[in-house]
Amino acid sequence: MKILFRGHKCSWFMAFCLTAILVIVLCNIWLLCDGYYVLNDYLKIPAIEWVLIVANIIAVLILFSVKRSNKNNPDWGFCSGCRISLRDPWLYCPNCGGERGT
Repeated sequence: MKILFRGHKCSWFMAFCLTAILVIVLCNIWLLCDGYYVLNDYLKIPAIEWVLIVANIIAVLILFSVKRSNKNNPDWGFCSGCRISLRDPWLYCPNCGGERGT
């Protein structure tokens, strides 16, 4: 495991997720060997899963477009009142109290 995650910290959440994935894979292999499933059952994608895949792709595209539009807005990093540059987490200007430009 250390070779696989050499540069990363292993958190409890990551260990839980990896354990859950391992249990699911082992359970599916056991059911496949027991004859309950056929390999074609694993390769078929039901209609509801296609809907989820398309919804996730649309959500990622919306996220990228929102992030890109915020980077292209030149007024975003400046105060709307006195036009001084603001740091990233600041929503209000410390100089005049005006809001960050939108």
